[in-house]
Amino acid sequence: MTKELSPPADAAVLATQEPERERLVRSLHDRRGQDLYGFAVGLGLSDADAADAVQEAMLRVWRELRSGSELHDLDAWAFRTTYRLVMDRYRVRRRLAGLFGRLAERGARYATDPADSSDAAALWQAVDGLPERQRAVLYLRYRADLPFDRIGLVLGITANAARSHSTVALSTLRRRLGQEDS
Repeated sequence: MTKELSPPADAAVLATQEPERERLVRSLHDRRGQDLYGFAVGLGLSDADAADAVQEAMLRVWRELRSGSELHDLDAWAFRTTYRLVMDRYRVRRRLAGLFGRLAERGARYATDPADSSDAAALWQAVDGLPERQRAVLYLRYRADLPFDRIGLVLGITANAARSHSTVALSTLRRRLGQEDS
């Protein structure tokens, strides 16, 4: 995680910066809230869990800013935080499933936009069958419209690794969807 810490500020300075922090978090939520929500749902969270994950990500951004951290790319930081929250939920589910000897139930999939064609819906359903990292890369690239360098920041990998995951995923999708058409 790349963040630079600002020098410690006294309480009076922090109080004057509060409106700016609030503005930054509100702006981030307005710009990327739906993308973050869709990302969480696309990774398998239910609607309620995805909304909780986005809310928690916004809270963590606000806390980081309040602590004096200088976050250079709020969008990437929020996506990375949301991704980690989703993975934390999967870890908890896996542990509970192991404890009780049954599989944890998976949440609802990303609901496609009504304007999307049935082909696009079928494509995103096929994306859901990809491995986790490939699914995340494709969602961030084609739904959240992030470039590979920012996808790398979100997932904690290099831009080249993100590009490679995308290439492999697209090849797999072409092969799978091509077989279904035949």
